[in-house]
Amino acid sequence: EAACTRVSFAAYCAGGTPEVPLLQSNSCSASAMPYHSKYNQAEGAPLLCGMALLPIQTSIRGPAPAPNPGQTDDIIQESIDFFRANVLVREFDVEGPADKVLMYLTLYISKCLAKCATISSRQEASRAMYQLAVENFTIPGDRSFPLGPYVSAPESRNEGETIRQYFRQLREETGTRLLDRVFKDNQPNKWWLCFRKRKFMNKTL
Repeated sequence: EAACTRVSFAAYCAGGTPEVPLLQSNSCSASAMPYHSKYNQAEGAPLLCGMALLPIQTSIRGPAPAPNPGQTDDIIQESIDFFRANVLVREFDVEGPADKVLMYLTLYISKCLAKCATISSRQEASRAMYQLAVENFTIPGDRSFPLGPYVSAPESRNEGETIRQYFRQLREETGTRLLDRVFKDNQPNKWWLCFRKRKFMNKTL
């Protein structure tokens, strides 16, 4: 397998192809400092199973509220921008309820990359991302949910259904946006796909 190039975390978060490689090796260093969500400071964000219900920029129907006028980013964009830095960490200290959404999306992006690695065209990848988003998936309270220690089980059937809809909305929009990074110019981007085997906190969805 091709070597994974280690560069500054600023380069990871910029989302572009690294220009100045610092180290060539067969694996990326796990001695990384994580990035936390700025939305931990959002006031009045509702909680679902201890996770923040945050506004997202999307046309996909779901329980996430619409963003404020003029807002150009959201938790999905933040998760994609931070992914290649955060996926290297083994320990992540939760600083607020938005961090729990960031953690979930980091795991989901890893799942998307694993699927994209088997695909050669963006058109095929788009179909695969939709299927991945809507497949049967676990939620807080399920025994196999990987972030169980960080969240609470739904207190009602309504809360369980709402967080399931929230996760699906997040998954669909994340997969759509990720393709702009992974299949830039309709070609697989090795600077993203080389992270597909990394395990954030040694967990998978």
